[in-house]
Amino acid sequence: MKPTALTIALLFAALCSAFSRVGETQQQIEARYGAGPLSDIQRMPEAQTYKYMKDNFQIEVVIYEGRSIWEIIQRQDGDRYITDPEIKDILNAYKEAGRTWFYDQRLKRWERSNKPKYVAYRWPGHEDYLCIKDLAVCDALEKSNQASKGF
Repeated sequence: MKPTALTIALLFAALCSAFSRVGETQQQIEARYGAGPLSDIQRMPEAQTYKYMKDNFQIEVVIYEGRSIWEIIQRQDGDRYITDPEIKDILNAYKEAGRTWFYDQRLKRWERSNKPKYVAYRWPGHEDYLCIKDLAVCDALEKSNQASKGF
């Protein structure tokens, strides 16, 4: 194997293992990143958002009932966005028996088969952010918050 190909393969392997996974406990996430401060921006009602740094990436992790339900990843090393091949490598870390990812061209997002249903997408208007979320939990929290506000 050429040295360049080996370097790229090692980079992608490190990238996959560097990120936490939606569904992990806060203890698993802190084992991967170390303690993260509570973010000054809380992304979801009734949940807590923490910020972590790892390998030139900022990762915001939204925790609800002790588990990650939404992760927002942004590269911190200049103007480079997370590339499509890097996104595929990150999503490969979620592969389990019988679960695969496919890209929905109409909705412009990746969806994971089976349950729980996870989606991944570039944040509209902020394409430098990659979001991965548990769709059912996040939608339920957003709907409960809207219902509590009334008209």
